[in-house]
Amino acid sequence: MRNWTEGALALIIVVGLGVGLLLFSGQGIGDGATETTQGPIIIDTDAAARGAMEAEAQGCLQCHTTDGTLASGPSWKGLAGSVRPLTNGEEVVADDAYLFNSIVDPGNQIVDGYEDLMPKFYADQLNDDQITDLVEFIKSLAT
Repeated sequence: MRNWTEGALALIIVVGLGVGLLLFSGQGIGDGATETTQGPIIIDTDAAARGAMEAEAQGCLQCHTTDGTLASGPSWKGLAGSVRPLTNGEEVVADDAYLFNSIVDPGNQIVDGYEDLMPKFYADQLNDDQITDLVEFIKSLAT
């Protein structure tokens, strides 16, 4: 560059192009900076099959649906990987840990729009493998 005005002009052009591309993309500055991204949901199909049987045996499907219809508990259809609004105003991602903890300590994070109705005895009644199988079944209903 021959002088400082050419440098300033080049900088203005570069910034202008950047702003133009940003506006063209439809996103504002900082959009998505706090979003939680989750990779593909990986499912153990054998565990999911055991979990489906466990859900039936434990009576889970009396309160939770698998097709998205409303019931006294949140539907499991599309639950895994989704963002869940809680009664305390927070939001959480329904990842493996959230799903597991929702079974063993269901009163800890109540989904907005629902009451604290889920029985608290599953932590004592089911072992970790059975709970993991239930989680895999719920994950299999993600799509």
